[in-house]
Amino acid sequence: MSFPLTGTAYLILFVALGFLALRFFQYWRKKKDITSKLFLLIVLPLVLFALVRAVSVLFFVWNPSVLKGSITLVAFLESLSAAVVAYFITYSRFPKISPWLGFTVILFFGFVITAFSANIQYQPTLEEKGVIDWGFPSGGANAVYPLLRLIVILVTFIPLIVILFQQFLRSQDGFIRRRTLGLSLVLFLGIILGSIDFVFNNILGLKAAIYRDYTTIVMGFLIFMIVLFTQKPSN
Repeated sequence: MSFPLTGTAYLILFVALGFLALRFFQYWRKKKDITSKLFLLIVLPLVLFALVRAVSVLFFVWNPSVLKGSITLVAFLESLSAAVVAYFITYSRFPKISPWLGFTVILFFGFVITAFSANIQYQPTLEEKGVIDWGFPSGGANAVYPLLRLIVILVTFIPLIVILFQQFLRSQDGFIRRRTLGLSLVLFLGIILGSIDFVFNNILGLKAAIYRDYTTIVMGFLIFMIVLFTQKPSN
């Protein structure tokens, strides 16, 4: 029995992100501070994102309703993670503003994105080599959906990368430098993964879904290795 390539790709990503979540949980259990807790809450929705994609493709590949539902769910999970990032950015950089404001603004756009996703008429199909083409209908009002997803990712995760990289440059502690640089790289790879469908389909015009799956596999392995060597559980 062969497994769909798309499901395998997201299973690898799930393992990599799950490993990162484990590290954040270890940080939080030791420190019990708000920062480690927020980073754990940032990555948990992304772990569920990869798990939903993996399970839906590996076990429900012939069920279009489940596949369509998974698309809507992962859109919400991605937005939820971005909302927690907005909370952290507001909390750490704008102490006079309630961090819930940043969270609420991004979560609002997340609900808009989720609503868009729920109303798009996807036509998921299984291609050769077990690759899933999610059947996103391009053009018209549908073009707003991937653009909104991309904007939400960019306005939250890029500032977070900048914050982490600044901490890397300022710190003299080797443990903190290794940890912040590694996390910056992981988030950068996450941005690539989050924007891959938009870039491949809407900008480059590459309709072959296999490119997305191969990229996801490579990114999954890279994320796992970066976490392994930079995100140590303790000093």
